[in-house]
Amino acid sequence: MPVDYEKIISTDLSSLHDAATAWKNMGKRFGELHDNYRDHVHDAVWADTTRAWSGQGANVFLNQATITQGEYAAARDEAKAVGGMLQDAYEILKPLRQAVIDTAEDAEQSWLNVSPEGRCAIDFDKVPAEYQQQYRHDATLRTRLEDLWNGKIAKAVEAVQTADANIKKALMSEGGDLSAFNGGFNSSLKGDIGETRAGRAGELYDKIQDGEKLSDKERAELNRIMVANENDPEFSRTLLTSLGGPEGTIRVHNELAERAYADDTGNKKRHLTLDAHLANVLRTATTVDGKDTAADKRFYEQWREDLKEAGVKKYEVDFTDYDHTDAQDVRGYQSIVTLMQQGGGYDDQFLHDLADDIRAAEDEDKGGDKDIWDLRGTFAGEQQKDGTFDDSRKGWFANDPLDGVLGIMSKDPGAATAYLDPGTEAGKDRLQYLEHDRDWENVDTSKGYGKTHEIPGGPDIEDADTRTGFGAALEAAMTGNVPGTEGSEDFARHSPAEIRVLEHVVTEYAEAAKVDKGAIPENMRQNFANALAFYPQDVNDILGMRGNLPSEMNDVDIDRLTMNQFIRGVAEDGTAFRTIHDSQMEVIAGDVHSLGAEDFEKGSADAGKVAREGGQVMGALDHIRADVLGSDRDDEINRNNWNKTYQYHAAGALVTGTPILGDTIQRLIDIGAGQHAENLNNEVTDKTTEELIAHYSKNGYPRLEQMFVERADQVGLDTPDMRKEPFQNQVLGEASDGYSFGIDDAEGSTGVQE
Repeated sequence: MPVDYEKIISTDLSSLHDAATAWKNMGKRFGELHDNYRDHVHDAVWADTTRAWSGQGANVFLNQATITQGEYAAARDEAKAVGGMLQDAYEILKPLRQAVIDTAEDAEQSWLNVSPEGRCAIDFDKVPAEYQQQYRHDATLRTRLEDLWNGKIAKAVEAVQTADANIKKALMSEGGDLSAFNGGFNSSLKGDIGETRAGRAGELYDKIQDGEKLSDKERAELNRIMVANENDPEFSRTLLTSLGGPEGTIRVHNELAERAYADDTGNKKRHLTLDAHLANVLRTATTVDGKDTAADKRFYEQWREDLKEAGVKKYEVDFTDYDHTDAQDVRGYQSIVTLMQQGGGYDDQFLHDLADDIRAAEDEDKGGDKDIWDLRGTFAGEQQKDGTFDDSRKGWFANDPLDGVLGIMSKDPGAATAYLDPGTEAGKDRLQYLEHDRDWENVDTSKGYGKTHEIPGGPDIEDADTRTGFGAALEAAMTGNVPGTEGSEDFARHSPAEIRVLEHVVTEYAEAAKVDKGAIPENMRQNFANALAFYPQDVNDILGMRGNLPSEMNDVDIDRLTMNQFIRGVAEDGTAFRTIHDSQMEVIAGDVHSLGAEDFEKGSADAGKVAREGGQVMGALDHIRADVLGSDRDDEINRNNWNKTYQYHAAGALVTGTPILGDTIQRLIDIGAGQHAENLNNEVTDKTTEELIAHYSKNGYPRLEQMFVERADQVGLDTPDMRKEPFQNQVLGEASDGYSFGIDDAEGSTGVQE
């Protein structure tokens, strides 16, 4: 029967620690007895070369002495192993028990009482006065609070129960020494719980690798073992070794993928759960974290060398069938990266080495084969409104393993920044390869095969989701934030390495966009826009200040022309442009909101600066918008699509930006980034870029003017005050001049459209 909450709370685990020490001491004592017996009995008799004692009795004694010495050794090993397992048990159970206690204490602090059975009930004596009425009369609210903490305590208890059952299984394990079954000591007992349990997990995964099906009981057992042990380095290394290293791991994964996506799709979740456990084990085994550095490094170095061979090897699978007739072999690196996508939290060194090793397999300058990953057909999932791709169809398979591992790296921004840092020689080399030298065309368009030879087809092409991993990794490297997640409170402040990546990306891709406005790869535009949204004040400084000075917050050294060219390239995607535009409208709204009545009444220097810089930024962005739509004037479909994607962003919140602290600033943001801004894109059919610029100058600038009027009204100015010279000239006049300068200055961002 599993241990319950009451048993967990009341148990003193120090006795377990004491027992571990006692068993280890017993092992030490058996070792002393073994050495003493060896030196003074066994070896003394064998050393009698004259055979002073001979005959049948002597022969029996010599044989028995050897057995006795062996038993002393086995007793020593078994005692040490039991001591090791008990110590393991103590170290595993102690933090898990403490987590139960801490959770119960947190529940007590959340206005609840926790019963001896671990059930929570509200205690009105703890509820603050302002919430008393609400909680006394709303049973649903009380139940929700109680259920929340009941669930947390139950989860903590379950973790203890799982570990306890796992420890019990390990302690009951008999090892491989058959003499133990005949009353002798068990010398083969493992001293590590994880290593002991890895044997059983290996047996069950081996059945899968051999194509056998697990019974429900076996599958449940394997899941329990993996949940309890997949964070244990010894367990993880032992399991992966028992499976046959990288090649065996790849084969197990391929078999699970076959079942999940081809042969047994009705039980897809079951197979992917076992696959995810395998990914977690891979993470743990390849982490060098200083706890057992020597063992970690030994395993890791051997694993990496073996993976270099297994990674380029071909494996026969069915899930890559093309046109329902032609199954294609896959490479080991494609499978291992697909497996890794099921997990996360990988060691930085492993991610870096894996990416470099995959590159070595494909980079011709390093002796690789640029077509090594080529497969017929697409492996892209369905593209979502935000530009990302899901794992539908065959989108789950990492047909491009380098792009795949870069995508995994994007979940660890520190690893991505270190890998792509142009401040290092390795980073510069990687960026040069990924941006200029790599062959991204890995879809084979050959028509097929005749009876004796391949029928030639078209050239290789890029898959629809090409560079999604690279784009995500660059975004993470520039921002220090996992793409698609909310930034921290200090999201706008960045490390020197992150800034170096940003400066490189903006400069590099602006140069390309200068001569071909569509040069920035489609699947990277939103990533780049997101990155700029994480540097809102810096972008505002660059676009709004004159003199091409480094920005104030992060000292970003990018000139205004380059930034305009970069944004113009990114703006080929309407959603990406909206991300940048609205981020800047937040900054402008925040600056306008910082002004008080005296600023407007006297036309202060602060008001003039906010007006001039805000106008310059808004003018530059409106020119870029005009240039995009003007370039599409002969293609109504492109223009309509751009408008749709621009408007899509309005359905959700702004990506990030200045904290929104109330209705007054929200009103200013709505003026700059809301419906009025959307309407600027309408009714521009067949207009040239020049006509569009005139259109935005007439209809775009007034929204900035309206922001100042709105703020002046909020701080108490009336209409006569707003008619006075300081507000008209030092505020609105500066805004108008800045807008005109920005819209004219941004003309340098236009280039040749191919």
